[in-house]
Amino acid sequence: MKCFMFNQWKLYENGELPPAESKGLEQHAGECPQCQIKLQEWVDYMLEEEFSTYPEVPVPDTFTDEVMSKLFEEVPVRTARKRSFRTRRQRGWDIVKKTGLVVAGLTALVVTGTVVSPTFANYVNSLFQIEKDADNGMKNAVDKGFVQKLEQKVTDQGITFEAKEVMADSMRIAVIYDVYDQNGKQIKIGEDGHLLNAYLIDSTGKDWLEDDGPTLGGHGKYFIVEQPLNTIFESAEATPNMLTLKLEQTEIAGKKGKWSMEIPIDMKKAKEATKTVTFKDTAFHSPLGMEIELEKIEFSPSATRLMLETTLVKSAYVEVEEERVEVTREGAQVKTMEKRQVPILSGNDIAYEITNEKGDVVAARDKASLDEGIAKEKNVLNISGIIGKRQSEHSQKWWHSFGPMQGEQKLTLQLRKIYEMKRSSSKVKVDLVPAELNKKAATLQDEAGSTFTFSSFAWEPGKDEELGKAVMTVEGILGKDVVQTNFWSAKDENGDTHQADLDAEYNRDKDGRVHFKGTLEISRMEQQPKSLSISFAEYTVEHHVNWEVPFEIK
Repeated sequence: MKCFMFNQWKLYENGELPPAESKGLEQHAGECPQCQIKLQEWVDYMLEEEFSTYPEVPVPDTFTDEVMSKLFEEVPVRTARKRSFRTRRQRGWDIVKKTGLVVAGLTALVVTGTVVSPTFANYVNSLFQIEKDADNGMKNAVDKGFVQKLEQKVTDQGITFEAKEVMADSMRIAVIYDVYDQNGKQIKIGEDGHLLNAYLIDSTGKDWLEDDGPTLGGHGKYFIVEQPLNTIFESAEATPNMLTLKLEQTEIAGKKGKWSMEIPIDMKKAKEATKTVTFKDTAFHSPLGMEIELEKIEFSPSATRLMLETTLVKSAYVEVEEERVEVTREGAQVKTMEKRQVPILSGNDIAYEITNEKGDVVAARDKASLDEGIAKEKNVLNISGIIGKRQSEHSQKWWHSFGPMQGEQKLTLQLRKIYEMKRSSSKVKVDLVPAELNKKAATLQDEAGSTFTFSSFAWEPGKDEELGKAVMTVEGILGKDVVQTNFWSAKDENGDTHQADLDAEYNRDKDGRVHFKGTLEISRMEQQPKSLSISFAEYTVEHHVNWEVPFEIK
């Protein structure tokens, strides 16, 4: 469809177009990217002109939501053919309502007192708002205007790959897409997801993904591919102004072909919309041997990123002796003992909260491997990608991601816990006869005061080429400040050692002691064991700390 000329927008603005032409113009504006850009510029200018003389005043955190919910209700009915500024502004509201454009631009203007034009034009009924696995950050990016409708498609071998929407800010890029056959029937590509070649190319031609594409999966009605940027670029400022996300598939549903498309993304506005709080000489020194230096926190429409660096001293390492198994060409196993230094602390094994002035927790992070029954987490956003990067032999940077934190507010980061890994004594084990567990339970106690009770044994024989599995019920009470046990193993009557997996639910009693109940599974066993010696290699202890760092989002 041929685009409308500027004089038609002018006539529409003044209410001088016939009804049929006005309706056609509105419909066209909802579908034409070029006219959307022009409309964005027009309304931005109109809003800036009206609000530029207004003083900036503080508003409550709920102000934006209240404005958005009441905005269109409060717009007065337009009086036809009056050419005052009020009428021109009303025409803007009319087309805003009918096309769903520039809502986020208005919100930014009202809240901050300055015009912040979003990267993309917001529109009504985004798929990111209804897809079941779209997180709260993606939905917030829709509200802030960082989602664009695409309508890019490529067909080969009777199969169409169609990109429907793209979300992009300084933390990540996500694309909602569909795959369907010539009859329009959606093609399901594996329950566990599938790989798609992805390239993230800047204006110089550099591919920042280096041919390492993300893993994709089915999410609700459509598919979502998400590419994190927060672990590629260490700051919003370091992100190139222009990026092109290239998606490429060479096989779909067993058919070989080529489905390739390029999605250009202007990152300038996304970078401008990211707020950064930088810290200097802000470090916590733990007597356990770890220094935690808080570097910065970034706030984008879809996520909040906290970056810190940890450094370990000599006392944060222990020497362990472990059995190493090598397999010869003939298939024989050669076992040797090996000594090595391992850290007892990690910058990823800490717990902290971010609270507001009222003391409410707006975000909280805990040790990632803890069971949800005892972990204290809130607003954590599990953006895919690496979460740590080694800086030197003893230092490492960490990225922790949360959902969006909006508005100007004063916050405080409070470090609550540091977790220490301790090696279990080699003497801590329990010898049991599996067949007798149904009649009499067996108990294991360790040096930390933990007690484990094993009962209710079951043997599951293998099928075809699969080996069998031994399963027993286990429950226990962990010692004071112990929150986790790791690396369980079982040695059978032949002296062969098997890995054992503990699958349990955890909770705390009124004294803070951790209780758990679940199963211990020993897989890949050729036959039902006659006897077993059960042990675990390490356990985790929590150390309570109280370190606070106030900061402010401006």
